[in-house]
Amino acid sequence: MTKTVFRCESNPKKYCCPRCGIFYCSLDCYKSEKHIECSESFYKDCVNNELSSLNVDNESKQKMIDILSKISKQDVYDPEDFNDLRKVGYDGESIDSDDEADLSLEERIKDLNLDDPDALWKVLTTDEKNEFEALLSKGDFGSLIPQWEPWWMFSKTEKLVEDVDDKNDDEKNALMKCPQLLNVPPFSALTSVKPSPAIRNNISNVLASYAFIMRYFNGEVDPVESTAYLLSICGNLHNNVNYEDLATSVEAVAQMCLQSDLIETDISALDIMRRDTFLILQGPSEKNKLYYCKAALSHLHKILSDAKTKGTTTLRTNTIRTKKEKSEFSTKFPDRNREHLPKFDSNKVRKCMKKIEYYLSFVETHGMDFE
Repeated sequence: MTKTVFRCESNPKKYCCPRCGIFYCSLDCYKSEKHIECSESFYKDCVNNELSSLNVDNESKQKMIDILSKISKQDVYDPEDFNDLRKVGYDGESIDSDDEADLSLEERIKDLNLDDPDALWKVLTTDEKNEFEALLSKGDFGSLIPQWEPWWMFSKTEKLVEDVDDKNDDEKNALMKCPQLLNVPPFSALTSVKPSPAIRNNISNVLASYAFIMRYFNGEVDPVESTAYLLSICGNLHNNVNYEDLATSVEAVAQMCLQSDLIETDISALDIMRRDTFLILQGPSEKNKLYYCKAALSHLHKILSDAKTKGTTTLRTNTIRTKKEKSEFSTKFPDRNREHLPKFDSNKVRKCMKKIEYYLSFVETHGMDFE
């Protein structure tokens, strides 16, 4: 015959009181008036024994309080809850916990070289490694990497009547986010030859290429790699192509992106590139129309300059790699290095820098008003 519990006297027994041995079916049964002296005494002794036997800190005490609070609110008693009380160990750590998992990711990587993926991989927990591989398989990096906000997005709406006392500093703040402008000689000091009628279209081709690359690398451009990618889609810098009109110069970049062996893109990204080019040409305001154009060309010049400085050394370093035993990370995710890039041509990069300086000087002197 099935034993019944002392409180409801009808439900089958499920649990046994660890102190007095009476059977009960639920937490309500356990905390009933008939058993309250025993149950409250048990809670009190449980906590006191733990606190007296361990050198606990405030965090450890709080863990115990939280566990007891959870127990008191439950409808059903779970013996594991009381086991949790004894898992709270010295210095607030779980006795059976994994030390590595207890440390935050920030603490685990604070002394590591963040450019060494193998070292980073070693300090990840199994769950973190599995999550990373799952993200790789799904291509879901958006949840990890914040979307970069281009510096050229601000556009001031002109008012028919400007308030003299208007303290709006939006444009000033927008300009502070822009790349530093490069100082170039006056156009007349560079040449006495009349510029080509296509020069503004050619500059637009360069700007469209720059805008696409900046988005493509989410604002974090590696000089050597981004230079290779940019030259693969910029007909004017790569092959001295001249464009008859603005639309053609921008559309040429879109077509080169679709044909490139380096770039994977879609129609949506190309539409954004077209919009970005328009915003750069439009500038932050009518009174400061050329600023974005000059900032973009200046930044591109710096990227090319950094690529020229680092290119040869970086390529040599990545090419001459000793055949050491590969680590777990290197085996799972082999490094492409820069073997997928075209051979670095420092002479071409130098010529591109000179052309950018020429374009900057032209914009400063003649502007970008299309006929």
